[in-house]
Amino acid sequence: MFTSNYQIKGDKKLKLAIFCFLAFSIITLPMFVFSSRKSELYVDIKAGDEQDGSSSHPYDSISEAIDHAKDKAEIHVAKGEYKENISLEDGIKLFGEDKEKTIINAEKEKQAAVSMKNNSTINGFTIKDGKRGIWVEKDAKVSIVDCIIKDNHDDGIGIEGGDTSSSDQVSISETQIKDNDWTGIYSTGPRRIFITESEISGNKKDGIDLARGTKGWIGENSIRENGGSGMKLVLDGSEIWTRRNDIRENKREGIETASFGIAGRIDIAKTKIVKNGLFGIARLQRAGHADWNKTFTVSDQSELWENRSGNISNVIYIK
Repeated sequence: MFTSNYQIKGDKKLKLAIFCFLAFSIITLPMFVFSSRKSELYVDIKAGDEQDGSSSHPYDSISEAIDHAKDKAEIHVAKGEYKENISLEDGIKLFGEDKEKTIINAEKEKQAAVSMKNNSTINGFTIKDGKRGIWVEKDAKVSIVDCIIKDNHDDGIGIEGGDTSSSDQVSISETQIKDNDWTGIYSTGPRRIFITESEISGNKKDGIDLARGTKGWIGENSIRENGGSGMKLVLDGSEIWTRRNDIRENKREGIETASFGIAGRIDIAKTKIVKNGLFGIARLQRAGHADWNKTFTVSDQSELWENRSGNISNVIYIK
């Protein structure tokens, strides 16, 4: 059969068009597949049957919004009590309408009410009834802002040990951590931790318990009426700076600091340490030897008074 040059050229053009179409489809298909994932989502416990995460048709659970959220998404949650355990994935920022009336009440009591991964933020919630209120995963950089974390069955905030660089910082600010069944804020290992303008009170064990090797800033907090010490700090490998804290009426020490003989630095500045059940500051040497005069300093502008066993202990050697 005779085939003209025009037919050959036409066939080539058709094949090229088909190839381009298929290539375009392959490239753009993921965009269509994931087009349901959004960067700004809304949640309301009173949401109706039609739910797409928009402000007019919000989801009725926080977990549902997280499932549909893009990386670096913002999720806005209306007032109400949300009976669920949530995991904040990388980059997600969660905002509550009113911290006293926007409540995450853990459905599973043996798990953290909220787990936080890298670059996540939670702002404006009451968080309660979990094993821990918040669990911060290893090396995760997170921000916890303007929350109430209370009535959890273990620590208020538990922080898994990890990197101490500024890129992996745990920041806790303007938050009440109270009436939890163990410690208010507890780290399992070295981390970079900033705790500012917060209230840590009424926890059954210590207010703050930070591991050796912590790099941190603790400033302008009220730490009071905890069942153990206000703060437990370990000198070894740590660089902890504190300023303008009010530490009072804890059942044990205001500050308990311990050394196992490794160099570190803890500085207490412009802090009130008053009416604690034992020492205002107890210095415990558990092994080795530390030069306490150089590695642990208390500024003249700090106030210590009416601590039952004395204001600052001699170095207490514990074998």
